[in-house]
Amino acid sequence: MPTYMGNIGHLMQHWTLCELLTIAADEDKRIPGLNFIDAHAMAPLARVRRRERDAQFDAVRNGLPGQLSAYERAWHHLAPSVGYPNSAVFVEKVWQRDFALLLCEIDWPTVAELGQWCDSVRRLDRCKSAELFPGDWRNRFNEGLQSPTEVGMLDGSLTLVSFDPDWYDYTATFARQGNGRKLYPDDLQGLVLPALQGIEGGILVHLPTYAVPNGGALDNVITSVDPLMAQINFTRHCDELRVPNNNRMMSLIYAHNVPWAADLENLPTDFTAWLNGIPRG
Repeated sequence: MPTYMGNIGHLMQHWTLCELLTIAADEDKRIPGLNFIDAHAMAPLARVRRRERDAQFDAVRNGLPGQLSAYERAWHHLAPSVGYPNSAVFVEKVWQRDFALLLCEIDWPTVAELGQWCDSVRRLDRCKSAELFPGDWRNRFNEGLQSPTEVGMLDGSLTLVSFDPDWYDYTATFARQGNGRKLYPDDLQGLVLPALQGIEGGILVHLPTYAVPNGGALDNVITSVDPLMAQINFTRHCDELRVPNNNRMMSLIYAHNVPWAADLENLPTDFTAWLNGIPRG
């Protein structure tokens, strides 16, 4: 049965995702659709928790809708007590315009649940495509990624690519370790960058990561990823999002051909303020 961690990493990942969607949905930006691509889709509703407790995660869950962030309101509506939704479910709830999905998942029980969910989502008029790729995301990215207009959306739609590896391992290569749950520099260089170059229009890339165990500070991740993404003109328009007093996890956001990317600059301070507003048990 698909599981979820139920920890602060979920808070960082999905608060950020929902804020990105909210910013992009601003009427002034006139974005007609969202092309969402997820390399690690996870289950639409995971019911078995792998951690016994996490004080901050539990405080948010028990207080929903809490501070009324887009994330908390969506979570409150979707699954406040029976489990935890994945990124695609948050996208379907928060983004209320046309959308297309490409979901990659390597775990077969999870693929089965995703398939049922995709069948239901395809019935929505605003869902223009819902592709489920069973297997390692590398194999799907190697085929090339589609632009929004190629999956039925209007010109000017935004592509959002999400990675949620166990961690970005700047110390190794996929060829050497072959761990499908990690992301490596040669993944970015050989697969991600060529695939992104084939997408027309504005693109955001969201990369949450844990620190490499015994591998140094999270700053080393930034030192590795920034120049690679710059090769195809992707820029970090905001500082990394980090959990205060915790050097184990962060979220990176890169933008290409997004004229409103400066609107992302306040995300790190907004995230810290939101975390500080979580009741202490």
